Amino acid sequence: MKSRMLNTGRLLFSAGRAMVNSLSFELAGHIAYTGLLAIFPFLIFLAALAGFLGTSAGGLASVQSMLDLLPQDVARTLAPVIHEVLDTRDGGLLTLGLLGALWVASNGIDALRIALNTAYDIEEERPWWLIKLGSIGAIIVGGIVFLMLSVLVVLGPVIWKGLLWLFPLGEADRWAFGTFRYLLAALVMLAGLLALHRWLPGKQLPVLALLPGVMATTALWLAAASLFSLYVAELGSYSATYGSLGGVIITLVFFYVSAVLFIFGAELNAALLRRKSKKPPSPPAEALADR
Repeated sequence: MKSRMLNTGRLLFSAGRAMVNSLSFELAGHIAYTGLLAIFPFLIFLAALAGFLGTSAGGLASVQSMLDLLPQDVARTLAPVIHEVLDTRDGGLLTLGLLGALWVASNGIDALRIALNTAYDIEEERPWWLIKLGSIGAIIVGGIVFLMLSVLVVLGPVIWKGLLWLFPLGEADRWAFGTFRYLLAALVMLAGLLALHRWLPGKQLPVLALLPGVMATTALWLAAASLFSLYVAELGSYSATYGSLGGVIITLVFFYVSAVLFIFGAELNAALLRRKSKKPPSPPAEALADR
């Protein structure tokens, strides 16, 4: 037990040292800034896609479910602008403005790719136009998946009402159903992170090698989202320091923390891969037979 804890501590120290040496905390600031700028162009694309597919209500419901996972102060800052963007879009097909929105939104994906390539020590050899097409493709696929998941969000209350009509369920069952939806959101987040780690870098790594860091990022992010509101309520003084910009600063700080956790997951995977590569090779079968 002590040896396992020591190995875990060494692994975490190796990942943390790699983050410092590779300027990951500075890169996290770039991801936070680019990610905040990319949200609204992505929503413009999402609104257009939802209008084209005839699922505008589902798109709004899925966005609201995403806001429910964020800390209250962050959601309170983003919600009015998000709903304004979604409500004012006409759902038209591809236009010059929509193509521009896709291009800007893809910059957030590019920032994540740089972070993953740096963590996994991968040298990007693909041409820039292919990388950009991949980033835009990731936005399009992400939007389609997001709208598909919105069906589950919309049907959730309907399913619950149907269960209440069929079975005499109590408050404990309601809590269990809400917990199930929360776990489902965590699984969706884990799958999305795994897809990013798998497909964004210049070299594809085995899925099993990516799982530890992805699971760590998911668990730490959920914990951070729960604790962030408590921190802001008890210790934060953003409004006194930044005035009316306090909500924006809180949002940027949360994005920065999220980016740090994203990079930490990649560095944790990289540390595991380094430790695995340094293990001595297994003895040949003849040597084992001689023993």
